[in-house]
Amino acid sequence: MKRTSNILVPIDFSPCSENALAFAIQLSDKIKANLLLLNVPHLDVSKMENPISASREVEEKIRYSKKRIVEVFNKVAESVHATLDEVPSFITNIEIGKVEVTISEVAVRNKADYIVMGTQGENSTLDKYLGSVASNVLKNSPCSVIVVPKKSKFIKKAAIAYATDFSEADPFEIWKTIKLFKPFQPEIKCVHFNQNQDNNDAKIKELEFYFSETAPELKVEFYDLPVNDKVEDMNDFIDDHNITMLVMYKPKRTFFESIFHESYTQKMAKRTTIPLLVLKEKN
Repeated sequence: MKRTSNILVPIDFSPCSENALAFAIQLSDKIKANLLLLNVPHLDVSKMENPISASREVEEKIRYSKKRIVEVFNKVAESVHATLDEVPSFITNIEIGKVEVTISEVAVRNKADYIVMGTQGENSTLDKYLGSVASNVLKNSPCSVIVVPKKSKFIKKAAIAYATDFSEADPFEIWKTIKLFKPFQPEIKCVHFNQNQDNNDAKIKELEFYFSETAPELKVEFYDLPVNDKVEDMNDFIDDHNITMLVMYKPKRTFFESIFHESYTQKMAKRTTIPLLVLKEKN
C-alpha cells in the first residue's frame, strides 16, 4: 500500500509563514498528504528564572499558540478555498525549544517527507536574508524542504527547472520531482551551467534516452548553458522560461565537506522569487 506523504509547516504567525501555509494547504490537497502544523513559541527569558512564573509562561504560550494556529489555518484555508477540492485536515504541534532543532526533531518524529517554510518570517524565526533558523533547517533537515518566498503564489502550472550537475542521482531525483507534481502535469527543464566549458553531449543524450524509453509521455528537456554568475543566470532562466518551481538536489556531505563547500542551494534560497524544492535523502 502506498504511504501518504507528510508535510510539516512551521508557523510563526507572520504574513510570510501564512503564505507558506497557503502553499502547503494547496499542495496537501492536490497530492492528498497529511498536514502537520508546528509552532515553537517565543518565551520571555525574564520570566524563566522563577520556576512558578516559568511554568505559567509556558502554559500561557501553549494555550495561546493552540488557539492562534487554528485561527490562522481557518483564515488561510478560506483565502484559498476556491482552489481546493476539499480543505485538508491537520494536526497541530506546539513545542518548546530552539526553533531549528525543534523543527528537525518534529520532522523525524512524524516521518515528514517535506518541510514547507516561508523566507521572510518575523519573531526571529526567518529574516529578510533567509536567517539562521531557515538556513540551518535547509542545511540540516532530515527531509526535503520547500522554501516559499514571501510574495510567491501556489503553482497552477508545474513548469519546473531542475538544476543538474549530471550526477548519478539525477534520474532518480527527477523521477521524485515528477511523482510529487504529477497532478500538475509537470514539464521539466533540466538546467546545467557549464562552468568549465565541458562537452556534456554524451551525458545529455544518455538522460534523454533514459526518459524517452521509460516515460516517453513526459516532457523533459535539457539545457547546457554557459555561466557567469550561477544564481543570476538561474534567475534569468526562470524568467525567460516562465518557471514556476525550482528544484535542486542537495547531496549528503561530511562535516568537513560542509565547512569548505559553498552551497549553491543556500544562495538560491536567499534570492529565488519562486518556490524552491530542495530534495534531500532522508536521514
